[in-house]
Amino acid sequence: MKSILQFPVHMIRYSWPKMLAIAALLAFNFNSYAQEIKETTQNWSNGPDGITVKLKDILAQQKYMKDNNLIPVGKNRRQETNEIDFLRQKSDNPASPKVSSYKDPALPESIAAGIASTYTIGTSFDAVAHADITQGWLPPDPMVAAGPSQLCVTVNGRIRFFDKAGNMTFDIDADVFFPSALRANSSAVDPRVRYDATSQRWFISQINILSSNNRILLAVSSGSVITDQTSFTLFQFQQNLPSPAGDAGLFADYESLGVDANAVYIGCNMFNSTLHSSVWVIQKNKLFAGKLKVAAFRNIGNATAGGIYTPQGVSNNDPAATEGYFIGTDSKLTGLLVMRRVTFGAGGPTLSGNLNITVPSTAFPISVPTKGGATLPAIDARLLLATIHKDAGGQTSLWCSHSILVNSSGVGTASGDRNGVRWYQIGNLTATPSLLQSGTLFDNTAAKVSYWMGTIAMNNNDDAIISCSSSSATTGANGVVTAHFASAGAGTTAAPTATTVNNTGYTGGRWGDYSSSCVDPADNTSFWVCHEYVKNSDYVVRVAKVTITNGPVTAVVANEAEAADAKNFSASLFPNPAAQSIKIQLNKAVNSNIRFTITNSNGNVVLEKSVAANTGSWSQDISKLKNGVYFANIVSEDGLHTRVIKFEKN
Repeated sequence: MKSILQFPVHMIRYSWPKMLAIAALLAFNFNSYAQEIKETTQNWSNGPDGITVKLKDILAQQKYMKDNNLIPVGKNRRQETNEIDFLRQKSDNPASPKVSSYKDPALPESIAAGIASTYTIGTSFDAVAHADITQGWLPPDPMVAAGPSQLCVTVNGRIRFFDKAGNMTFDIDADVFFPSALRANSSAVDPRVRYDATSQRWFISQINILSSNNRILLAVSSGSVITDQTSFTLFQFQQNLPSPAGDAGLFADYESLGVDANAVYIGCNMFNSTLHSSVWVIQKNKLFAGKLKVAAFRNIGNATAGGIYTPQGVSNNDPAATEGYFIGTDSKLTGLLVMRRVTFGAGGPTLSGNLNITVPSTAFPISVPTKGGATLPAIDARLLLATIHKDAGGQTSLWCSHSILVNSSGVGTASGDRNGVRWYQIGNLTATPSLLQSGTLFDNTAAKVSYWMGTIAMNNNDDAIISCSSSSATTGANGVVTAHFASAGAGTTAAPTATTVNNTGYTGGRWGDYSSSCVDPADNTSFWVCHEYVKNSDYVVRVAKVTITNGPVTAVVANEAEAADAKNFSASLFPNPAAQSIKIQLNKAVNSNIRFTITNSNGNVVLEKSVAANTGSWSQDISKLKNGVYFANIVSEDGLHTRVIKFEKN
């Protein structure tokens, strides 16, 4: 809730021999910590109809209110009294291994020899500063979403749209965007934004800050491109009213927002006389007609019984998706994630019982030291964002992350002395969810740099980008990005790169409460991130585009003992340049089927075929490809033989 460089590679340490030994030790069921499963079905209840208004009218109202001094002005406003305590889990999950990275032993191992992939920071700009926020909120709670041609950045008190060159096109006060009657004359905070590719609309959620029985606010755009003629339909519902009624007198805080083909998913922590979590499922297609149908599932997690904490509504860009999800850390145990699956029947949604996923050990993060002696809060170990993405091969998985306390080896432990960002990839979503891999962004040097407020997003190529903040006792707070490259092997995390340059302290207090990462729907390979950093001793929100370039890979091996054999594997492609066809020649046949793909310079797969085992050469027609630079990717199914060859089509 509200109160108001580049690093050397040696700072990120991961030993593949050690990882392989760990993987052998971890051949146990990562869902082994049992908890009672209770499935619940609720009927849809009708909420207040939406109010549809054009953006040009919102902007006209804003101008009128500003010209007549009708917009209240604040400075360094804090509103955190409802968050009495941040959740600190009482016990450790006994099944949680004390490791910094993990790979499902059932998956084939792959280790990249040579430089497999790189990431670069492109367009980068300051999207909003503390001074820009009329109400003066601390912290900003920044989030970015990318549409086909625009970005939307939300912070406490402000909603801004930009083109992808960083030029601001619309600047809206949140308390004007959500009119007074909708928010019960109480400020709108805790902003979230998602672009939903399945409906080609923007979704923005917030809460108002009435101390009890507050409202959840939701806005839905009329289309994918925002102009002054765009309409937004605005909704609100009082958190305790949707059926089944409950949580009376409580404050719904830190709302999350997930959107998929079927529904909108909102989760909150409930404060005042108690602390537990509740969630709401909203029927998506009714929103487009201005109707609100919502179902509530209350007290689905608490510190006494366990269960989900800070439930993240999960976004999913697959138009064929039939199920939705919430996910969060467990309320009682460290080293445990809890998922709840949402299915849909004629009368309303059904929420599954707890689907528990044991993960490597976690610990409550510390407040982060920063230059000048102050500290920056890390809140707690809650998940900050969760997204499902389907890769080019048709595999669907969920990605999420959070801040944890780690030691110099990146292991989550209460005896740690720095924060790191732990990330997870979860698969088998429609059956028994399981951890596929996890990794940790951490500093292994005496500088004890902390990374925190981290979020993660994945693209079509199974690569991922992490956005977060960094700070230490001798450095100021900066924005940082790093990557997980699929070609580098499970659980690996690349060296981080700062998106900002700051070496001054900050005494503004509350930090975060999150950052943001998303894939660009225009290509499904590049990323946009935003995070908080310090500039001129105050906070600023930075937005950046990050692009991953794959290849070339010299060898991929199952373990280091097989490196010599794999390094002897080679492939050639001719002619190069080519106009009609190319021929691929291996130096030796491979005793495994080969997945052969051609990708363009943006990383998109433009051609794919399977090549039978023991095939030494084959030809490929490329006559229908546009002229340009391409990459031929040769990957054996056993993961032991990989080559990427650059060629030109003319």
